[in-house]
Amino acid sequence: MFYQISTDPAKVKCIILLGLIAASLSCNSFSGKQQEPVARVYNSFLYREDISSIFPAGISQEDSTRIARGYIDRWIRNQLVLRHAEANLPPGEKNLDKQIAGFRASLLIHIYHQYLIGQKLDTIIHYYEIDEYYHNHVTNFILDKPAISGIFLKIPLSAPNRDRIPVWFRNAGDLVHIENYADQYAEQYMLFFDNWMYLDDILAGFPRGSVSSSGNYSGGDHIVVTDPEYQYFLGINDYLAAGTRMPVSLAGEKIKSIILNKRKIKFLNDLEMNVMREASGKNAFEYF
Repeated sequence: MFYQISTDPAKVKCIILLGLIAASLSCNSFSGKQQEPVARVYNSFLYREDISSIFPAGISQEDSTRIARGYIDRWIRNQLVLRHAEANLPPGEKNLDKQIAGFRASLLIHIYHQYLIGQKLDTIIHYYEIDEYYHNHVTNFILDKPAISGIFLKIPLSAPNRDRIPVWFRNAGDLVHIENYADQYAEQYMLFFDNWMYLDDILAGFPRGSVSSSGNYSGGDHIVVTDPEYQYFLGINDYLAAGTRMPVSLAGEKIKSIILNKRKIKFLNDLEMNVMREASGKNAFEYF
């Protein structure tokens, strides 16, 4: 039984180089097989065995039919695009041996690099490394939006003594009351006095449009919003405006990424130098 490709031009996408590589490899892999064919393009066949591994476990018959039809349709399109490319491209444009060899070499090197990085690269970054990098590059870490430290609670209206929360917040010694209260009644609770968070991220927990991030806030402020089900409380312990220095706790993830990327670059450079030294000792290469 053969499937016929859709003729809708909007569905036809041509990426010539990748199409040529994928389709030509497909042609080679299908030649000489005696299994049951599911599609044909001229003298190239796609066999049932070739699509047996594309289905997720536990998939329904309806979904498997849809996936199979999509896969077969893409295979046919690739084969047809390949045939048109071979028929219409100038001879010089069809010599892809160098491109394919270069693509394979780059892909193998990339896979090898990723394998070695996964096996041998030290990805543990200590706080002192983050702190040192931060203080050596402090001018690179400027807030592009306000940040705060404080406390956020989302409390059902059925919870008792909600009016006590602002009082507890104003008295730093009563934070333990807030924590105990939140443990019992709060649906959402964040205490971030020792860290910093972007104000926008916190306000996203309020009903949409109820609070503006462009308000004139300062340390000691608190915001209370009530909707039909919940009361939302934000206590601002400290406030940093956009354009001021970014706290190290906010810069930490960016710094980790920078340090890790530097390690990767050094690791790969050292790898290449070691490979060169080893090959040089064996007289494995020379310049002419």
